[in-house]
Amino acid sequence: MSKSIALAIVHGTGRKEANWADDIIDSLHEKFPNCFSDDEGQEAELVIEPVYWADLTREREEEIWQRVKDSGPMDKMELRRFIFNVTGDTLAYQPSEGRRELYKSVHERMADSFGKLVEKTGPEAPLCVIAHSMGTIVAHNFLYDMQNKDEGTFGDDKPGDTPLERCETLSLFVTCGCPLAIWRLRFGDDYKAIHFPGKKVESMYPGMQPKWLNVYDKDDVLGYPITKLTDSYEKMAQAGYLEDRQYNVGAFWKSWNPLSHKGYFRDDDYLKELAEYLADIWRGAYGS
Repeated sequence: MSKSIALAIVHGTGRKEANWADDIIDSLHEKFPNCFSDDEGQEAELVIEPVYWADLTREREEEIWQRVKDSGPMDKMELRRFIFNVTGDTLAYQPSEGRRELYKSVHERMADSFGKLVEKTGPEAPLCVIAHSMGTIVAHNFLYDMQNKDEGTFGDDKPGDTPLERCETLSLFVTCGCPLAIWRLRFGDDYKAIHFPGKKVESMYPGMQPKWLNVYDKDDVLGYPITKLTDSYEKMAQAGYLEDRQYNVGAFWKSWNPLSHKGYFRDDDYLKELAEYLADIWRGAYGS
C-alpha cells in the first residue's frame, strides 16, 4: 500500500502566475521530512498539487483596473489594488441564476488537481487541503458540492471516481485568512456547512486525528475565527475537529496591518507548523 498523503494548495486573490506555489511546495518538501525520526521519515511521502485559478478572472479585472486608473489620481494604490482584487474575484466567482460558468470552471481546476493527486498517491490516500483567502471559499464550496452532488451542482458532469476525488478521505483542512464569516452573510438560516472529516477517514484510518485548522491574524481584516459562526461549526469544534488559531504572520512592516492578509504562505514559522500538521496526518494514517 502507498504511504503517501495528498495535499492540494489553493491560492487566494491577487495576480498569481501558474508557478505561484513553487516556493511553498519547495518549503514544505524541505520541512516535512524534518518532522520525523530517520527511520520513520524514509517511508513518509508528501505529494502536492497546486490549484491555479487566477487566470480565469484576470483579463476582465485587468481591463477594469486600467480604466479606473485612467479615470483619475488615487492614493494608497497597493491597498486599493488589493481590495480591488479581493472584491473582483469574489464578485466574478459568485454564482447566480443563469451565470455559473466561472464557478464551474474554477471547480474544474480543483477536480483536475485532485485527479492528479490520485495518479501519484493512489485512490485512497489521506487528502489534505490548504487554502488562503478567497481560495478558502473556493475550497469550501467545492467540498460542499462534492458532498451534496444530489443537489445538481455539477449537472451531468459529476467528477470523482475515487474516494480521494470525492473528498471522502479529507483528513486535514487548513483555512488561512478565511473570509467565510463575510460569505456567511449571503445565506440565511438555511446555511449548510461542510461535513468534516471526510466520511471514510475514520473507518479507513482509525489512528488519525483529523483537523480543520482555521488560521487568522488578528490584524487581518479579511480573516476571521469561525468556530461559533454556526451551530454546526460549534459542534464540530466541541468534537475536536475544528479549531481557530491566531497567528502573527508576515514581514514586520505588514504583520501589524491589513496587509498581513498576504503573509500566511510567506511566513517560515507558519509553514514549519503546517509541515508538522501534515506529518501528524501521515503518522495517523501509516504510523505504527
